[in-house]
Formats: sequence, structure tokens, C-alpha cells
Amino acid sequence: MKKRKRDKEKPDIAVKGLPHNDEAERVLLGVMLLESDNIAQVLDNLKVEDFYRRSHFLIFQAMVILFEKNAEVDPILVSDELINRGELDEAGGYEYLDELTQGIPRTTNIEYYAQIVKEKSMLRKLAHLGQKITEAAIDGEMTAVDAIGVAENSLYEMREGEVDTGFRDFGALLTETYETMRERAALEGELVGLRTGFLDWDRMTAGLQKGDLIIVAARPAMGKTSFVLNVALNAAVKGNARVALFSLEMPGTQLVMRLIGSEARVSISSLRTGKLQEDEWSRVAHAVAELSSAKIYIEDSGESTVAQMRAQLKRVVAEEGIDLVVIDYLQLMSGSTLQQQQSRVQEVSAISRGLKVMAKEIDAPVIALSQLSRAAEQRSDHRPQLSDLRESGSIEQDADMVCFLYREDYYKEKEAVKDDDEEEQEFGIAELIIAKHRNGSTGAVNLAFFKKYTKFENYSEEMEFA
Repeated sequence: MKKRKRDKEKPDIAVKGLPHNDEAERVLLGVMLLESDNIAQVLDNLKVEDFYRRSHFLIFQAMVILFEKNAEVDPILVSDELINRGELDEAGGYEYLDELTQGIPRTTNIEYYAQIVKEKSMLRKLAHLGQKITEAAIDGEMTAVDAIGVAENSLYEMREGEVDTGFRDFGALLTETYETMRERAALEGELVGLRTGFLDWDRMTAGLQKGDLIIVAARPAMGKTSFVLNVALNAAVKGNARVALFSLEMPGTQLVMRLIGSEARVSISSLRTGKLQEDEWSRVAHAVAELSSAKIYIEDSGESTVAQMRAQLKRVVAEEGIDLVVIDYLQLMSGSTLQQQQSRVQEVSAISRGLKVMAKEIDAPVIALSQLSRAAEQRSDHRPQLSDLRESGSIEQDADMVCFLYREDYYKEKEAVKDDDEEEQEFGIAELIIAKHRNGSTGAVNLAFFKKYTKFENYSEEMEFA
């Protein structure tokens, strides 16, 4: 009884009927049967499944098959194709094909009718999505977070399908490109992208570019979280950039503590215990004052899909705009419910592709941290390679830039015999290896890493070890 009651509560979208326009579908098919050249124009916007009535679906499908064979499309040839597929009767027979061409003026505005059919198709997809989410919510098949993720992802994919993917005029692109070049020339040596505060890296990249996906990968304990925090801090404080930071591993309070320690040059262990000297308290107070104006937004729920991130970023973009997105880290992200049913490599591939699309959509650089496999540990030269990207899938392919963080002193510390009288160096040298750069050069830059403060700074040969 309980099961039947629940079923009655489910809304039935068939009661009222799904959105469709039979007349628009008939006119559209008739025009294409009369003049096959119209099919190419329609295919630019419509798919077979956009037709609601089954007979129309089958007729248009037969037309597309003939078109792809470079064959003529007329009522006789379409009927032959339907016969070959055993679908003529279901499509309405010869009589219906002939009927479709009656009373159709050859000057019919085909784009107008195609838009009506597309609009109704989109409304049907929305109705089905609503039905699917409602039923999943009632049956308990998905968590609320999963349902929201599925909805956002489906809506995004539907909207992306509506984006004009046709050819762009070369002359217009030429003018746009030339104007961009002139604007950059007017900068007179200034960076065209976002400053990271790391001078050598900025020189190689001209700054982080809008719409780019940047992967920063490293083995554990290399300091990759500290590095991107320093990038975020430099961009927000020195460049007045608006930064969104998704932390899937660490709570926001710990991130802020790291930022304070880095800015104040106070050890994290001292900040955790609160046992600070008077001069350290003074530096901390000064750092807090400096950081208070930084526009850094931290999301630390620990569970995020690309769809959820995109929805959150859209709100920030609408209210204030965003200049940089940082994600710590990619392998802790989850795919959509459907993606989770695939292999982990396929899921990570879908995530990396989603991040690239998101970067283009919000028109800002996205830095995503990534773990590396243990392969580097087995080599005599531990420097990372592109093949070391863990569960990589298409990460390398989707990324505009792939950077590896490498500290030789980390391995030396592991291998060295500890000496009680040995003094710890104030800082070590870290390499930022640009292994892939879609629009620029590759290479490596040196950075100074202050392990005590988890701080990265610009390195110069004049710097001395303590």
C-alpha cells in the first residue's frame, strides 16, 4: 500500500502532455523534402531527437542518413530508406510523406520553424530532468548534493548545446586579433596576464591567462599547497585580484593560519600552539592587518563536483567578478553520479575537461593541484615527468600548462644520516618545472622555499644560506 501511495505522489508529465508543435515539425519536414539543400541548414541546429512525434523522428532520421551518403532527398528516396529500415508503416506510409509536401511554399522561413522545434525540445528535456530529480528525491536514490549536481550538470550541458558553434568570419577574427595585439603593445612590457608574484615564472608565461587551466603537480611533502597559497596571496594582496579557493583537503582555518605564518614569517608550529614571542605577535598582528583587505573566498566543505564549483563561481562572478580560481586538489574532486559509475581514469578525465570548460566560461585562470604517482620515486632522477600524473586520464591534454614542483633537498634529507649538531638551512631551492605550455615556452625556474614558514619566494643567486 505504501508503495502505491508513493507512486501516486509522483508527478506524471504525460498527464498534461510534453511541449511540442506538430505543425512546425510537419512544415520543417515538408520544406526539406521539397528542397534537400535545406537539410544542411537545419542540421546546424537540430538533432534527430529534437522531433517529438515518432513518425517525424523516423522521417528526419532517414533524411539525415541520405544526406550523409551525399544522396538526393525526396519523398521517394526517403520512403525507400524507411522500407530498408523496416520503418515505413511506423512513419505514416507513402501517403503521409506525400501529404507533408502539400501546401508548403518554397519561400518558407525554415530557420523560424527550426527554432520552434528546438525550443519545444529543450522544454521537454527540462520536463524530463525535473521528473528524474523528483523521482530520485522521493525514492531516495540520490543524496541532495548528488541531485543538485546532476541538475546543474544537465542544465549546463543543455545550455552548452545552445551555444553557436558555427564558423566565425575570418575577417572579424583578424580584426579582433590585431586589436588585442595593439592593446598588449600599449602595455609596454607589462604582463598581459595575472601576476603570480614569482618573477621568473611570470616572465615565462606573461602572467596567468584568462580561460587557461593550469595544473600544478607534485609528490607529497613538496609544498604544492603552500605554493598555490602564496600565488593566491600575491595575486590578492599585491595585484588586488579576486581569488576563489576550493580546499578539499584542509579546513579554511588551517589555510588562513598558513597564510598568516607565511606573511608574518612565523612557524606554523608556533601558530598552532599560540606560543609566540612578543616580536612574533607583532608580526602576526601586522600580517593580519595586511591580509584583511585581500579578496580571497574560501570554500572548504570538502565535497565538490565541477557542477557545484561552477554554480558557486557564477554567483561570485555575478556579484563581484573573479580573477583566479585555485583548487586543492583535483583527485579529491568527485564526478557527477553518472561519471562515478565509470572507471576512475574516465571520471578524472571528465573532471579535468569540466575544469577547462569552467575556466573558459568564467574567463579566468584556474589552477588545480594534482598528485603524482610513485613512479618518480623509482627513478634515480626524481624530477617529475608528464607520465607521472596520477589517474591522469586527459589531464595533460586538457591543461594549457602543466607545472611540477620539485625539491631536491627533500630527498637529500630522507637519505642523509641525521647529525645532532647539524643546523637546518633557512631555506632550500625548489624547482618549478613547466613541462607543458600550450601557448609558450617550457623550462624550469628556481624558487626559494622557507620550510619553517611554508613560504615560497623569488630566488636569486645572491641569497645566502643561514
